[in-house]
Amino acid sequence: MFQYEIKRENEKAIVLLNGSLSLRDTPKFRTDLKTLIDTPEILELVLDFKNLSYLDSSGIGILLHSYSWTKEKKKQVRIIHLSAEVRTIFTVANLLDIFHLKETN
Repeated sequence: MFQYEIKRENEKAIVLLNGSLSLRDTPKFRTDLKTLIDTPEILELVLDFKNLSYLDSSGIGILLHSYSWTKEKKKQVRIIHLSAEVRTIFTVANLLDIFHLKETN
């Protein structure tokens, strides 16, 4: 089961992810992320993966879209607190460099 909570701190939106992000969860999540990125007062999107245990290719697709959307708007997206399992997925998909994540915690 996938859930997320959005918190706002000044010009930053923090999205706390929980569970397993898969195809059936992506449409609403994608829409909500796009809305956040399109909000003028939000300059940085922070995705907190602390409680995310898994994501599939559709989840990776959303991350890549969010990266593109934020670059278009001259904003930033950061990913924090990757679990070992999700870090492995990021490594295989070559996403560590795109999101400026270090190999070690």
